[in-house]
Amino acid sequence: MDRRYLLFLTKALRGFVYGVFSVIIFIYLIDNNISAPYAGLIVTLSIVLNSLVTFYITSNYGDGYSKEILIIFSILLAIGTTGLVLVQGGLFKALFSIIGALGVNPSDNTIFASYEQPLISKIIEKQHRKNIIFSYYTLSGYIASSIGAASLYFGLNYSLEISVIFSILTIMLYFFIPRIEGRKRIIKEQIKEKSKKTARDVSLLFSMDAVGGGFVLQSLIALWFKIRYHLNVSQLGLIFFVVDIIIAVSILITPAISKRIGLIRTMVYSHLPSNIFLIMIPIFPNVYVSLLFLFLRQSLSQMDVPTRQSYLNSVVDKDDRSYVVGVSNASRSIAQSSTPYISSYLISFAASAVPFIAGGSIKIAYDLLLFNRFRRENEKYD
Repeated sequence: MDRRYLLFLTKALRGFVYGVFSVIIFIYLIDNNISAPYAGLIVTLSIVLNSLVTFYITSNYGDGYSKEILIIFSILLAIGTTGLVLVQGGLFKALFSIIGALGVNPSDNTIFASYEQPLISKIIEKQHRKNIIFSYYTLSGYIASSIGAASLYFGLNYSLEISVIFSILTIMLYFFIPRIEGRKRIIKEQIKEKSKKTARDVSLLFSMDAVGGGFVLQSLIALWFKIRYHLNVSQLGLIFFVVDIIIAVSILITPAISKRIGLIRTMVYSHLPSNIFLIMIPIFPNVYVSLLFLFLRQSLSQMDVPTRQSYLNSVVDKDDRSYVVGVSNASRSIAQSSTPYISSYLISFAASAVPFIAGGSIKIAYDLLLFNRFRRENEKYD
């Protein structure tokens, strides 16, 4: 078996860790005597630093260094989770959450994705099979994320300790990933003009989507439900277990849909109604209605993830993939960092509906602009 399939397992192990922290990071920091606005500032700083590092590394180092980079950043993830478990004090916990880049979203738009996705795309070049493999790759993360969220039902300390173990296992697995023969240093002149143009356009569009997404990070939605409906961590763990299972099922059917209507249409036709459901979550003052709209939103919101990954790794030359994926991921993450602080402030004082309305509206505008920019290329990558 191709040892690159081990990347599905590293994705799953990280998915568990991100699944835990995507639910509790704001609540965890607040419970450790950090105010909600400062918790938002810490998450913002984590996103910014991770994004800048991702941008620098992916702009300078190619696939040839994939193994080394994945090992280094898995070590940082392990340091972050271990520090949160062993070290006391809110400021120290904040520091380790930043080192591990923890608590943003279970979708994993980190430097790991920038180097794992091009490696995954090299396993199979046939387009429909590539669409399927990216769906299963994304699925492995969300299944594990749902288990991570569900583990909170048995206690926060239990979830944190397992996160430490899984982070260490991730380091070990990367040593078994084969070294990839590829470009080691990125020389801008060697990047094809089409790839540069694609990187520029998707970075601008994905950044817009990320600004909207920053208002409604999963950890912020969890905080909103805690404040608005007084739910505890165990209840939130079960809710987001269901959320991630719903996402996993939707991702499983995504290849069949994209085969019929194309990648771009799948991205837009699923994402657009999901953002309408997002806006509806806080409108009705009833926990069951809010949860209904949350589940409806999540049944569609992540179908664009494997299609986006497959599309980006198809429209550019294989030697340019880590550059394009890395630049777009970094730009997305930097843009996402602009809104969690605002959202955490609004949610903490009034369980405000504004983050949902603002985030959903911005993301709807993104869907329309994305479709207008790429619809003519849709049929090439069915």
